[in-house]
Amino acid sequence: MTEENNFSFREMQHNLLAEAEGLKKSINENLVRIAEIDKYLDSIYGSEEENFKVFSPRNVEHIYRDDIVIHKEEKNKLEMNNRSLYSRLNKVNTYLATIDNFISKSPVTRNFEVLDIQEKERHRIARDLHDTSLQNLSHLLHKIELASMYIEKDVLQAKLELATVSKGLKAVIEEIRNTIFDLRPMTFDDLGLKESFEILFSKLKENNTLYDIDAKVQPIVCQNDLVLMTIFRVVQEACENAIKHSQGNKITIVIEQKKQNCYVLIKDNGNGFSWAEEVENSSKHFGISVMTERIHLLGGKISFYSKKGEGTEIKMMIPLE
Repeated sequence: MTEENNFSFREMQHNLLAEAEGLKKSINENLVRIAEIDKYLDSIYGSEEENFKVFSPRNVEHIYRDDIVIHKEEKNKLEMNNRSLYSRLNKVNTYLATIDNFISKSPVTRNFEVLDIQEKERHRIARDLHDTSLQNLSHLLHKIELASMYIEKDVLQAKLELATVSKGLKAVIEEIRNTIFDLRPMTFDDLGLKESFEILFSKLKENNTLYDIDAKVQPIVCQNDLVLMTIFRVVQEACENAIKHSQGNKITIVIEQKKQNCYVLIKDNGNGFSWAEEVENSSKHFGISVMTERIHLLGGKISFYSKKGEGTEIKMMIPLE
C-alpha cells in the first residue's frame, strides 16, 4: 500500500473516529434526558397520597394527563433515536476495526497475504483436477483396457464398455472446460466482460436450480484487462459463497459503471452471519479475505453488511482508470 493510500485510510479512520465520538455524545445526551423524564414522572406519581386516591374522583393521570403524555412521547422518540444511533455506531466500529487491521499490516505482511491467496488458489485448482478429471481419466483407462480384453471374446460387451468410455470422456471434457473457465473464461477475450458474466450466471442457474439469480449487468469500459478480470473473479467468488453458505433462494446482482468507477451490488436473502464471528474465524472464511484483498489491490472499496436472519449485502467500488 502506497503512502498516498495509507494517508487516505488514515483520513477515513480519523473521520470515522470523529463520527463515533459524535454518536456517543448524542446517545449520552439522550440517556440523560430520558433519566430526567423518568425522574419527573416518578415525582408526579409519587405525589399522589392515599387519601387523594380514595376521596377524589380524579387522580394524577387526569390532572397531569397532557403533561404526562408529552413527556412519554418525548421519551419514546429519544429511545427510538438511540436505537438508530446504536445501530450506526456498531457499523462505524466495524469499519474502524477493518481499517485498523489493514493499516496495522506492514507491506511485507500484505505481500505475504497476496502470495498466500495465490498459493491457495493454485491448491484449489490442483485439488479439483485431482479429485475429478484425473480420477475419471484413470477410471476410463481401466475401461479401455477392459474393452480390449473383451474385443475378441465378446464384441457386444466390448462395444458397451467403449460406449461408457465415450460418455465418460465427454464428461471429463466438460469438467476441464469448467476448470479453464474458472482460470480464465475464453469468452472474456472474445466477447468481453458483460457476456462472460451472462455465461457465468447462466451456469450458476443451471447448476443451482433452487436459486433465483436476478442479474443486471451494464457494459463496463476499461482498457485494463486485469481490472476487468479481477471484477469478474470477485463477483464469481461472492455468488458462489452465497450459494454455498447462505441457504437462501435468491441472489440479486447489479453491476454498473458511473464515470470512471465500476459499482457492484450483490445481495442474498439467506441466513446472514455475524461479522464479529467472521473476523475471529477468518481462516475458515477464505472467500471474504480473497475478495477484500483483490479489491484493495486495485485501490477500490468493499463493504459487507450482514445480520443473522437478514441475508448478506456486498457493495464494491472499483476504479477503472
